[in-house]
Amino acid sequence: MITKRQLGFLLAAIALLFVVGIVAVDMLGAGKWGGFGPLQRIGIAIGAAGVVVGAILIRIGDRPA
Repeated sequence: MITKRQLGFLLAAIALLFVVGIVAVDMLGAGKWGGFGPLQRIGIAIGAAGVVVGAILIRIGDRPA
């Protein structure tokens, strides 16, 4: 059985990889324009929210999810 702490670690890790991927794609210059566009900002906001939710789940503890 998965606990809320394990689910929190999984969610935070996936969200962090998501944010790092968005930044890496921009640094590699995969798009036509330089800088962050509105969709990248939305993606980073969603990733940051995922990290926050993951941190909350980690603090809740070992109760079943």
